[in-house]
Amino acid sequence: MLLGQDIHFSQSHFSPLNISPGFAGMFPEDVRIMGSYRSQWQSVPVPYLTFSGAADMKLPNLMRGNDKLSLAGGVHFNYDQAGDSELSLSSFGATGALHYQANDMNTLSIGVQSVVSQRSFSIAGLQFNNQFDGELYDPSRDSKENFTNENKAFVDVSAGLSWMLQKEDNRSYAIAGIGAYHLTGPVQSFKDDPDSKLPMRLSIYSGGVIQAHPKWDIVIHVLGQLQGPYEQILVGGAGRYHLSEAKGKEVAIQIGTSFRIGDAVIPTFELHYAAWKIGVSYDINISAFDTATNGNGGIEIGAMYTITNVKECVKVIESCPVF
Repeated sequence: MLLGQDIHFSQSHFSPLNISPGFAGMFPEDVRIMGSYRSQWQSVPVPYLTFSGAADMKLPNLMRGNDKLSLAGGVHFNYDQAGDSELSLSSFGATGALHYQANDMNTLSIGVQSVVSQRSFSIAGLQFNNQFDGELYDPSRDSKENFTNENKAFVDVSAGLSWMLQKEDNRSYAIAGIGAYHLTGPVQSFKDDPDSKLPMRLSIYSGGVIQAHPKWDIVIHVLGQLQGPYEQILVGGAGRYHLSEAKGKEVAIQIGTSFRIGDAVIPTFELHYAAWKIGVSYDINISAFDTATNGNGGIEIGAMYTITNVKECVKVIESCPVF
């Protein structure tokens, strides 16, 4: 039986749709485009390569007479590959969310996500016992291994809730969410083994920004994930300094550190310029696996671009009554 584990990123805020479907559209701007790239364990024989790209947006309000309810939608693509067998997972998902504006500062959201995935591998780079003649490896010898299916496609559904508090005329905000992935328990076995189901992943995220000074912000975040026998806790903090707040030319730099409990120390750096945010981090491995990695983990790059639509202003002209 093969047990699978979902992808993960150290800079999870660049990949929010992989944390909770409720995060779709949960941001101040109107459109958000994101990407994350991670290269891990290049110093050991089983390197990992992971990519995620996503876009989400707030949709036109179709609920006439109810300004408190609005819709948001998004799409994302994930790709992950590891090992000599080039075991990979490709997935494409669509997310929809319903937002409720409780008051001027608080927004609640519920989201649903549907994903189509394909797992695949290749035997071209593998070696088998039957290909050894007793002294040497002979790739021309029959491996006597029978792989009738090197691809497996499946569909599954996920859901999530989120909450955001945004203070008016202030950079401070708080955001939290919970996501439950693989609710349908899709079978991921290449041999369609009904006992080899992708276990549900539960993720809980909380974070925010505190404006401590006209130029300085404090950034904090906590992420916990549980999937089958695997669990992960990521905590981090950073300081953000605003070099310029000129409209359309905002510039800020952010330096911080995250900790994946029992696994890695992760220094991070971000540059914010106008509608762009770019982050770089590096995992320094501190787990028992550091004997093989020599402390080397993985470099990760995240990017985000946001678009704010120009709002229409309608001037109301009152006519004076004629007597």
